[in-house]
Amino acid sequence: MTALPRTFPAGAVECRPGDHLVRREADARCRVYRVRDIVALERLLPSLTRPVALTAEADLLDSMAPAYAGEVHLLLDALEPAFESAEAAVQAIQAGSLGAGEPGLLRPAGDFPAARTQVVGSSTGHPA
Repeated sequence: MTALPRTFPAGAVECRPGDHLVRREADARCRVYRVRDIVALERLLPSLTRPVALTAEADLLDSMAPAYAGEVHLLLDALEPAFESAEAAVQAIQAGSLGAGEPGLLRPAGDFPAARTQVVGSSTGHPA
């Protein structure tokens, strides 16, 4: 199987593992996420046998694209607390004062549009 080219979706921020994403949420507060990894998903289909064997969907399809083909996902840790402004969130990132929130979230990269999301680079601690 040929590897599919992958890019961040149009309109989404581009980030790297270790970066922080500051996203304005629907409630107008800013949430901070740490990027653990950038991944592509592959759906696994269970067999009807015992023990259950898992087979990649792409290995079974011949005329249609598998689910999630070409999509980029982000493995994230949501950090606490939420902030009233992006500036306050960036200050907390730079100060290292964020607490543990919800680890291991998997979200489509498209859920982080550039219009509402700011990337804070891991190497600089400053907006990218």
